[in-house]
Amino acid sequence: MKQKFIKYSLFFFTPIVLVFCVMELLTDHLPSKFKANQNYIEKQKNKFETLVLGSSQLMNGINAEWIESSTLNLASGSQHHDTDLKLLKTLRPKFDNLKTVVIELSYSHFELPHNGTKFWKNPLYLKYYHVNMFERKTYFKDKFIFLANPPFFLKNFYNYYIENDLYDKFNEFGFKTFNYSGVFKNLNYNEDEIYLIPQIDLNTVEDLSIFKKNTKLFFELLDYLEHEKINIIICKAPMYKTFLSKRNPSILKRRDSILQVVSLKYFGIKILDVEEDTLNFNVNDYINHSHLNPDGAKKFTLLLNEIINNIEN
Repeated sequence: MKQKFIKYSLFFFTPIVLVFCVMELLTDHLPSKFKANQNYIEKQKNKFETLVLGSSQLMNGINAEWIESSTLNLASGSQHHDTDLKLLKTLRPKFDNLKTVVIELSYSHFELPHNGTKFWKNPLYLKYYHVNMFERKTYFKDKFIFLANPPFFLKNFYNYYIENDLYDKFNEFGFKTFNYSGVFKNLNYNEDEIYLIPQIDLNTVEDLSIFKKNTKLFFELLDYLEHEKINIIICKAPMYKTFLSKRNPSILKRRDSILQVVSLKYFGIKILDVEEDTLNFNVNDYINHSHLNPDGAKKFTLLLNEIINNIEN
């Protein structure tokens, strides 16, 4: 009876395991920022002088190709300061040449919840960067990236393997070089039509409890960098005019008040503030209301490169 049960169990579970293994393998072969960064890290052998942290604004807005110092951009969609700090603390001992860290401080950074231990991307950080975001002992299953977000990866399967959509091409620095597709391009960069878009993806909900928690961790991040004697650059990335007009003034004021404190407390800190620069950044530089395309990224990155050179030379 026992042998029969084992036989039927194997008969039932073996196909499931095989299907899962195939899905995991297919997921690992999808083009991704994480995989591109992993390849770049292995190529550079951790000899990075500049590290970029942040969310999709800096992921899409900074192309290390245009930075003279050896630069690794670990910014990722929805990535927050708690994840940034864990990345930094884990990777800092490996990056002996690190001189400068670039941090994002967007309009509502202080009033959005941190990623936390259940963030769906945590398995990707573990698999590709060997950084534990779980705040516990990790297990073999924690590196299974398909299970992290099956609907997301199934959609990517269809686009990549079925539709043969190859727009996700990364240069050797892990930057998506053909990243122009979006609502602005769909509207042929027509500003009149762009102004008629009914909804813009930005946070207008105030939360003082989150603000207090997030600012505390932000200062912890800055203190760590100061202790490590690493140069700090805080970025306020460019936003299109429609985004700027929709911001909550109270959220904006609190964010900027913290920046004033930072400027007084930390000697030598640099702030790249082009959030409201509507002269140098125009409609043709954007994917959507809050993300630069590769053309806009080149402009933004060259400004950052200038600051890095002035600090390090």
